[in-house]
Amino acid sequence: MKMTFSKLALCSLAFGLIVAASAIGTIIGNSYEDKRAGFSKELPVVLNADSAARGKQLSMATGFIDRDRGVEGLFVLDHLSGNLQCWLINPRDASISGVYFANVNKDLELGKAGDADFVMTTGAIRAEGRRGNEIPASCVCYVGDGNSGRVVGYSMLYDKQLVLNNGTQQGELQVIARGFARETNLKRDN
Repeated sequence: MKMTFSKLALCSLAFGLIVAASAIGTIIGNSYEDKRAGFSKELPVVLNADSAARGKQLSMATGFIDRDRGVEGLFVLDHLSGNLQCWLINPRDASISGVYFANVNKDLELGKAGDADFVMTTGAIRAEGRRGNEIPASCVCYVGDGNSGRVVGYSMLYDKQLVLNNGTQQGELQVIARGFARETNLKRDN
């Protein structure tokens, strides 16, 4: 199914309106005043939006690596090479404080690079444990291939002290989930 430019523009407009409505709701909610009681009352409204976008050759998604400390991850997937990167965004100055890598083609056991029909999103996970200063991320990045029906989920251990102290780090994204979205005997018609 191909999406025409007008459908894409309509979807983009709808998404923009949803984001704008959420922002307006947050502003109005935070400025709410209870006139009858004679005091100002702040509503506990917090907007934490993860997002994902897909183009023909690139997909991107965001997710909180550590929600408590405000560390966000930007996952970037190059469809041509299958290279997936997660950039850790420093909450103090918005710099990139770490990069983690994986190759989706290899992990999904796909053949030739560039033939995949990738889709990507993020989700939350509550993982326990640690290794020294490294703690598990609270985000999972899921990547699926529409041609094969294969799906893989990635997460990581990261050093929270390095992020908060403006240090840099790098490592591998770890496969934490793998499966199939359809029966293995079904194939996409070309």
